Amino acid sequence: MSITECYRFVSDDLTSASGSLSWRVGEWNEVSGTIVCCAHGLHASPTPRDSVRNVYGQRWFAAEARGETSHQGTKFAASEMRLVEEIPPDVLRHFAAGCAKRSFGYLEERHPVDARILQCIEATQGFLDGVLGTDDLLEGRRAAGAVVADPATGPDTGRLTAAAMAASRAADGDAAPWTAAAAGAAHAANVAADAIDAAAALTTAYAGIHNVAKGFAAANIAEQAATAARTAAASGAVAHAAAVAAAGGTYAPDTASDAYFAAWSAATAHPADRHYLAQNAHLLELLAGSRARHA
Repeated sequence: MSITECYRFVSDDLTSASGSLSWRVGEWNEVSGTIVCCAHGLHASPTPRDSVRNVYGQRWFAAEARGETSHQGTKFAASEMRLVEEIPPDVLRHFAAGCAKRSFGYLEERHPVDARILQCIEATQGFLDGVLGTDDLLEGRRAAGAVVADPATGPDTGRLTAAAMAASRAADGDAAPWTAAAAGAAHAANVAADAIDAAAALTTAYAGIHNVAKGFAAANIAEQAATAARTAAASGAVAHAAAVAAAGGTYAPDTASDAYFAAWSAATAHPADRHYLAQNAHLLELLAGSRARHA
């Protein structure tokens, strides 16, 4: 029987956050009946980045699945699953700060970015590295918060600010939901910047239409701009939902009755883009480093 490596969260007491199933590291759990993702089965995500997006609990584990499976978007359900290795919360915290820092660099390539956001990110990184204290962390958080009130803050900068503040919260708070919010907001900032670039290119293209060939070219650019706008809107919705969940101490919604379910569902229609894949690669590096240190 083939085994699939995966990732999942559980509650502090090693129970499933959305049920009463108990887990013991290394022991297989099994459910009977037809497996249907989001309805019946043992759930996990195939990649660490997908798992951070689907946070249901405080403790994070590398896991293994086997048996019957059912896939949906960024997660799947299996008939058998076991927890293999717990991942330290500091991996999540450093990932959150790294997402914000990388997003800052991406936006800075396109336009000036308020230095108060970088102050928050660097204070978070310094706190995690043990070279700065709680007062420095809070000062950086307050500095980033002041950016929100600036009327000149654009959509990409606003989302970057949210990423920096969520990473700061992850540093001294519940790592799992705040990291989900930070990673989601950082991704949303990047794709918002892409949408702005696409809109500018569209304006330029239409301004130069004088013949049929240029008209077709502009139409192609218009399609690209529309795709970028849809991706930015969906990513922003996911980031907002993650932030609401983090602030409320709850986790990602999974029922149609939840007010934020539509936000999460909208983003599943878009395949993982280069920003999302880069975040996953960064998280894999952090996981490898953590395992090497604890080997």
